[in-house]
Amino acid sequence: MNPYLILGPLGVILVGIFSIGIWRLKRHVGIRYSVFGGLVWLAAIAPKFVMDYTVTPTLSMWATDTYGFVGTLVIFGLYIGLTTGAFECGFTFLAFSKSKLKGMSLDEATAFGIGFGAFEAILIGFPSLFQIAAFILDPSLLDLLPPAQREIVEASLGLPTWVVPASPMERVFTLFVHLFTALLVFISVTQSKPSFFLGAFFYKSLLDALVPYIQTIINMEMPVTIYVGEIWVIAMGTIALAGTYWTRKAMHEYQQQTPPLNEH
Repeated sequence: MNPYLILGPLGVILVGIFSIGIWRLKRHVGIRYSVFGGLVWLAAIAPKFVMDYTVTPTLSMWATDTYGFVGTLVIFGLYIGLTTGAFECGFTFLAFSKSKLKGMSLDEATAFGIGFGAFEAILIGFPSLFQIAAFILDPSLLDLLPPAQREIVEASLGLPTWVVPASPMERVFTLFVHLFTALLVFISVTQSKPSFFLGAFFYKSLLDALVPYIQTIINMEMPVTIYVGEIWVIAMGTIALAGTYWTRKAMHEYQQQTPPLNEH
């Protein structure tokens, strides 16, 4: 058991906290906009959570029995990608179009997108942090697990320390994706351009569509595959970072020409 692995989820949590804090200090934007982003993420993730316990198991059995392993990867890629795009972009669209958030400034909209990704990082990081800490403090807890699950957990707890940066790095690039798509949806609402919403929807769907395939690449007996699995996220996050720069520039020019919809 490698105790240094606890630094992975701790780093994930810090990515979320620092991203909000850095933007607040840099642009002096009220933290409530990041909180709004986090709340919208929670709203978007709720139906996906319910589906994981209702629709997903049935779909998995049907796809496996009907189309086999490769077919199941394709079906689940489409399923995960489209549900992510629909819920996350859809709830963001509703939040902007049905509330005063559509009157946000450029920096406030950016804080919203950062909060969306930051809350995800924080709420993903804490369960992993507590789980690893529990097993480190009391290794006998492993004996309570079913043999197959225990084998998987022991393998993950025995990974080398050099895999620790993988999780925080993934969260950084994923946060860029959330920020970019939130800004695209914001443009769609404030400038009445549906094409920007569709762009956000397909972009975010494409990112998650490869998740089932990436999971097949990762092999705990070959830790380097963890970094191989991150290549797709890094590539999409890099595109998102460049897209965020372009989007903020376009929004800045638009907002200079258009008075805000409401005063803050």
